[in-house]
This record gives sequence, C-alpha cells and structure tokens, in this order.
Amino acid sequence: MGMDKGGLKLQRGALLRFVDEEKGEMTEALFIGPEDNSDFVVVPLSETMLLKKEGEPLHARCQFQGDMVEFRSTIVEIFDRPVHLWRIKVPTEVNTFDLRDHKRIQCSVSANIEAIHRGQFITGIMRDVSKSGARCVFQRSEEAENAFNLDQTITLRCAFPGIPGEQSTEGTITEILKSETELSIGIQFAESVWWVPPYH
Repeated sequence: MGMDKGGLKLQRGALLRFVDEEKGEMTEALFIGPEDNSDFVVVPLSETMLLKKEGEPLHARCQFQGDMVEFRSTIVEIFDRPVHLWRIKVPTEVNTFDLRDHKRIQCSVSANIEAIHRGQFITGIMRDVSKSGARCVFQRSEEAENAFNLDQTITLRCAFPGIPGEQSTEGTITEILKSETELSIGIQFAESVWWVPPYH
C-alpha cells in the first residue's frame, strides 16, 4: 500500500464508503462534483449520515482506476436543499492499495463461511476476491453478527466460475463493516489460492 499526494480525480456518480472506525459501521455517499474535483460535494445515502455535523472527521474509501483507495477528510459544510448534501475537504493524501500481484476481481459468487470452533455456517455473497483475500457480504442479522469476530479463523467455500467442484480455503477475518442492511467481512487467506486468476 502506497501513499500518493493528491491525484484523485473522481467521476460524477462515484460511490464513496465512509467507515466509522470506532463503531465498525459503513455508510455510503455519491460524489456529484464538480468535474475538476476542485471541491468535493457528496450526497449521503444513509439516514444515519444525516446525524453528522460540520467539522466531523471522515474516513473514506472508493474505487479509483481499478484500485481501492482511501483518504481522510472533514465535513466542511452541510446543505439541506435541494437535497441533503455535504461539502467535504478535498483530500491531499490518498492511500492506494497496491494489488499488482494480487489483483482483486469483482464478482458475485455465493459463498459459505464456516466459523471454525463454533460450528456455524453462514451463506453470503463474495463480492471480490484475489489470490490473497476476499470480501464477502451478508444480509445483516443477529446470526451473522454473532458468528464473526476480528482475527477469527474461518473456512470459505464456494463454486468458483470456470473451476469444477467446490473450492475452499482457510483465512482470518481482518475487517468487519456494518451498513444498515449488510455485514461486510474482509478475509485474509492463510496462503495464496490457485483457483483465483491469473493462472501463471
């Protein structure tokens, strides 16, 4: 993961995810401009975001040029008309997750997660995967929330497109994010998996 100063130029409609590091909750917003990124104006997509106030710090993540990037910002100004809008501080430092050898593949694959030592199986959707890890999302429920903890060892099982049979690998939960409807789990695999491209 490297640090770039500036250089982030988002397209209108880009989806931003704001992470509350204390609560482990995730909310989303749409970037609406302006096109030259001289200012950052976003439309919050969650009712919980309407409770935030000017001056509050933000930790944001988004897709940019095929990579996942993150930056820190602050709410500069809040508007209620014509819709609820935030003007946030333009990021000057951006963390880029270097995925050169472990490029993440966007997907929508049904996956079973076994919480080892608990005997629990939870079915969700694998949203992206690389040779070294994956992100899976689950409908938010008491069962799902009780099944997972940070640093917990799990087994992921799925039928991966183009590969016959069921694939499985062990990993560790490195991140748990909660939105109003979903539980998002970041998984670090114990070892590089062969069934994820590239195959060389």
